[in-house]
Amino acid sequence: AGVFQGVDAVLSHHPGSMNMASLASSLANNSVKFHFYGKTAHAAGSPEMGRSALDAVELMNVGVNYLREHVVQEARIHYVIEEGGGQPNVVPDYARVWYLIRAPEREQVDQIYQRVLKIAEGAALMTETRFEVEFLKAIYNKLPSRVLSELVTQKMREIGPPEYTEEELKFAKEVVSTVSREEKVEALRKTKRPGWEELVDVVMDRTVPDAWNEGEVSKGSTDVSDVSWQCPTMEFSTATWPLGAPGHSWINVACSAHSIGHKSLLFAAKVMAASALELLTDGELLKKAWEEHRERTRGRTYVSPLPEGLEPPLDMWER
Repeated sequence: AGVFQGVDAVLSHHPGSMNMASLASSLANNSVKFHFYGKTAHAAGSPEMGRSALDAVELMNVGVNYLREHVVQEARIHYVIEEGGGQPNVVPDYARVWYLIRAPEREQVDQIYQRVLKIAEGAALMTETRFEVEFLKAIYNKLPSRVLSELVTQKMREIGPPEYTEEELKFAKEVVSTVSREEKVEALRKTKRPGWEELVDVVMDRTVPDAWNEGEVSKGSTDVSDVSWQCPTMEFSTATWPLGAPGHSWINVACSAHSIGHKSLLFAAKVMAASALELLTDGELLKKAWEEHRERTRGRTYVSPLPEGLEPPLDMWER
């Protein structure tokens, strides 16, 4: 706790399909696993003796699905059933569901999470099972710095985006060919970028637009958001994969590991270094960034959303 207290400013990079210092916020979220415990029994021979943990998970999911109508429109509640039992002829005595709750404001996530907890309690009550909560993470919504956005945009233009060889453009065009024109149009339309129509036939973006999305909320989440409440912060992106490529897709992986991704990485490093140098040598610029930050956080105190004593789930992928 308190690692970023006293830091002057933070610059962060995330690969993307455009070169931009976004002013959009992000979704706050909670990531939580619910472990349900019941009583095993032969599903045909002694069903009355069983208490199905899987039934509890399914009832919880049904309850949350009804909750969706009664949360803010921008909220998202995702889930996967990680464990549902071994075989259908045995009543499952253990089941596990993983939830990710998102909303534009931290307080909204907290409110939704409390209702999800009540639904889990109800599911356990209905099935005569019990449950345990495994809290994985919780993050805030982002407060991007307009001052740092303008600085990063300036440095991007001074340095200039990467130039691509014919082979690189051919590769990018081939991997993104699995995305239909209609899908690409829809992806670009959702960015709300002025003049997005001109990018429909472009494979790799080499422009550096002014940030156009102040006041918008991106659909992703990032732990950089928590840092942004401590000091002026800017998380910018550089074109690493083709326009229209879906997020978290194999296309992004292929391009990130390609020379296209390497060029994007070097470009980002140069922009970050040049921006940091400017902040180190221009006290007035840093002062301006802090004035903006204090104004945006006025009357809003950052309180860690993590439960007291929570340890990082370093072994979660080994379970």
